Amino acid sequence: MSKFLNSIIKRFIFCSNRSRYGNIPQNFHHLTNEFLKSFNYIIGIDQLLDYFPARIKEIFDANSVYIFIFEPITHRYLCRKTKGSDFRKLTETSFSSSDPLIKWLNVNKCSLDVTAQTGVVRFLPQPEQELLLRSNTAVVVPLLALNRLTGFLIVTKKVNDNSYTPAEIQLLVSLSGHAAIAIEHALMYQFQEDKLKKLFHADKLTTVGELAAGAAHEIRNPLTSIRSTIQFLQKDLTENKKALANSIIDEVDRIDQTIKGLLSFSKSSELHITQLELDEIISQSLTLLEAELRKNQIQVRKQFKISSPIIPGDASQLKQVFLNILLNSIQAMPQGGTISITTSDENKRDGPDKVIITIEDTGCGIPENILQKVFQPFFTTKDSGTGLGLSISYGIVSKHGGHIEIQSNTSPDEHGTTVRIELPKKVEHISQKKS
Repeated sequence: MSKFLNSIIKRFIFCSNRSRYGNIPQNFHHLTNEFLKSFNYIIGIDQLLDYFPARIKEIFDANSVYIFIFEPITHRYLCRKTKGSDFRKLTETSFSSSDPLIKWLNVNKCSLDVTAQTGVVRFLPQPEQELLLRSNTAVVVPLLALNRLTGFLIVTKKVNDNSYTPAEIQLLVSLSGHAAIAIEHALMYQFQEDKLKKLFHADKLTTVGELAAGAAHEIRNPLTSIRSTIQFLQKDLTENKKALANSIIDEVDRIDQTIKGLLSFSKSSELHITQLELDEIISQSLTLLEAELRKNQIQVRKQFKISSPIIPGDASQLKQVFLNILLNSIQAMPQGGTISITTSDENKRDGPDKVIITIEDTGCGIPENILQKVFQPFFTTKDSGTGLGLSISYGIVSKHGGHIEIQSNTSPDEHGTTVRIELPKKVEHISQKKS
């Protein structure tokens, strides 16, 4: 434990013993020591975000604790974890970097004592004041790492409704400082891990492409011969045997389709980049599936919110991506449901501008153990599936310089799958050359 933190704790003990609120809990030293030591062992961001507010609640006897973390994709501070009896009050709340509360935390880089600093609270807009009041917020503590606001902590009043002493707030700020560094490291670790997974998956797709390109010619030649021979022999067969011959031809065609799917992984499959209307590509994909949508009683909701629908891309390959994803959604809703398609902009200062396409269904969802494998070539849970649809889609989106990810929920109350696709708005961010 650092000398500075030790002095803060000693001051807190001294102040608490002299206060009208009584002596400190006997297990206080144990709680704070355990709190600090645990950061040396917790690496995962989810475990850290679960542990941190729980220990703060326990140490300071807070009614509830909310932890907000900056989300770089949406550029908002989202409530990632809550602990306490009234945890639902802020879980749906988020803040942007331009909100007055966030600006104040960024500029002052210190805690906000809502009870004592009434002048600052009055400076906030009415919705933020009402939010702090509604949630019984006592202290807002910034989580600062490398002088950057990684997130912040909202600590509500104590269980016994007592106020926090200045020494308690100072200790809370110090502990939050240690937590902020640990959270920043955990986020960086998760980012690197995700990058490695993407690289590993891209390498696997490349390997499959090389194998496919080499083997396809050797397989398709005998297949063509088999199909032609069976068609020639059919004229001498009885009706019963003709039906059997037709089933063999169908199987040969199915093998041929699998080979075509394999060839989609080949390096030689270059993009034909043109300026295309994204909205039109999505609408054309839906038109091709209109019969299936009607047959399964599935409603489609579209919300196109991008400022300019013109983006660079390969129309036929992107259409294949949307068809693969939409077909999966249809097959997940045999009893009917809804598919929601949203497009939006993401304009970034430190990177390429992107278009975000979100396709969300109300299907049965994908179990977590299966969700981790959906982009793997040949992995499928369908009896007649080849397991190549999503792998091919992953490769196409990657070649466009984009990214695709899937989230799913299988709970009875809230189930469904969301596919999020990012595509760049400029040609220079696309990995393939224009042909």
